Amino acid sequence: CNNDDYNRSTRLLAATTLRNVLGTKNLSEILSERETIGDSMHRALEAATDPWGVHVDRVEIKDVRLPQQMQRSMAAEAEATRDARAKVIAAEGEQKSSKALKEAADIIAQSPAALQLRYLQTLNSISAEKNSTIIFPLPMEILGAFMDNGDGVRQRNIHED
Repeated sequence: CNNDDYNRSTRLLAATTLRNVLGTKNLSEILSERETIGDSMHRALEAATDPWGVHVDRVEIKDVRLPQQMQRSMAAEAEATRDARAKVIAAEGEQKSSKALKEAADIIAQSPAALQLRYLQTLNSISAEKNSTIIFPLPMEILGAFMDNGDGVRQRNIHED
């Protein structure tokens, strides 16, 4: 081997190995797996320096300074991960709310009076907000009793049994 400065060569190899290992990890993995990263670096350095007769006793990762570009890249990745989690949580909330609405619709469908009571509750909450215009849906059957047939005479629907 043509290596005269083993100390310098070992340091350069350690720096290169560190960059190679950290380049495959995201920021949270770097922060949480420092011991695992150190162990893998130790094995790589030991294998590379063994032919020189240099023994690497241990590798500790104490302080890692990342270039600005890598910091921005990792921050963007972390933000994308947070956004993805937020979308999943929102989708789960939408799913739960749609199930609850379906159950409520099924219950209201069993009793026409329940729908009318719901209308009245809605009217009560709207009137509490001091809005100037209130649009309230009424069933057509109710309005049919007050409509005329075109000759100015109101038509009353009477169901015969």
